[in-house]
Amino acid sequence: MVDIQTLKKINFLKDLPGNVLEKICTVAQMETFDEETILVRQDQEQHLIYMVVSGKIFLNCRAASGKALTLDELDNGHTFGVSSLLDNTPSTYTAICAEDSKVITIASSELRQLFESDYAIGYEVMKQVVEKFKRRLGRHTDQFMETLSTHPAIGHIKNEPKETPERS
Repeated sequence: MVDIQTLKKINFLKDLPGNVLEKICTVAQMETFDEETILVRQDQEQHLIYMVVSGKIFLNCRAASGKALTLDELDNGHTFGVSSLLDNTPSTYTAICAEDSKVITIASSELRQLFESDYAIGYEVMKQVVEKFKRRLGRHTDQFMETLSTHPAIGHIKNEPKETPERS
């Protein structure tokens, strides 16, 4: 079990009401992982939500070319594995500890059971899920546009508004 004060340090949970955090405490576990521990492997089903209390986690993926790419570097307060709430589809990344890390884990099946027993909790948490994915999509769109703007084959294209022909 994890105390409420620790849960409030997690960006994903900090804005939830106290009564919701109290119930989440009952299904949350604090775990310590050594540097280089692999928490999630790309293409394997995810069953846990991870919340970094201290340390650093790299989210990596292997491109079709076989090259490993770092998608994100997560530190205190960050969460990953939230998509396991929706279903247990394969992970799109490998999560590895870049240093010794303390991480809160929650089994997605236990959290879904909590949602089913109290719809208000499910609603509050799923609002946070939507916000998280919205921010991630915005960040990835910005990264993609930046990459496009520096690509040698298309770098000359500017992101300027197109002129529309005047109508008579």
